[in-house]
Amino acid sequence: MVTLFIDTHSSKLHLALLVDGIIKREIIRDDREHSTYFVSLLDEIMKLEGLSFEDLSDIILINGPGSFTGVRLGVVVAKLISYTKDIPIHTITYLEALALKYDYSVTLGIKDKNGVFIGTFDNNHECIGDYVYLTNKEQENYPKKIIIEDEIDLDRVYEYLKAKPSIIPHEVKPIYVKKIEVEND
Repeated sequence: MVTLFIDTHSSKLHLALLVDGIIKREIIRDDREHSTYFVSLLDEIMKLEGLSFEDLSDIILINGPGSFTGVRLGVVVAKLISYTKDIPIHTITYLEALALKYDYSVTLGIKDKNGVFIGTFDNNHECIGDYVYLTNKEQENYPKKIIIEDEIDLDRVYEYLKAKPSIIPHEVKPIYVKKIEVEND
């Protein structure tokens, strides 16, 4: 079983290939130029393991929250591969993936220069309520402690998602840190 992991939600682009749940190869780049090299890195990681897209059993996709361009890039490519090759796709938000590291209720955040995007999770890793974006000013008065994390445990993500059903590619939805202006009209 070969799993492709795709994460383009932040300045880090993270690709990984897992074989039977074991990470065989990872590529991580941190420079916000995802659209310039994403497809070539995807091709590279597959070739380094001697694989083609037909060899994939499933895809794990981090579908946000993140910037419009970064999240959209990962979502579109994952949906394209899933749909054209009939490969199951599993999505998880970055905050959900972070929550898998905790066995208690926790509020986690992804920080940017203007604020933090947060989610609160129970001890079963389920999101309580909606994700919220707090400006730096709003964050000062927020009543809960917010843990800012930046590293997920890919092994836990894989184990968690293998027990979950896949979704059809057309149902994959990106989650953006901020609503784009067009959505406000």
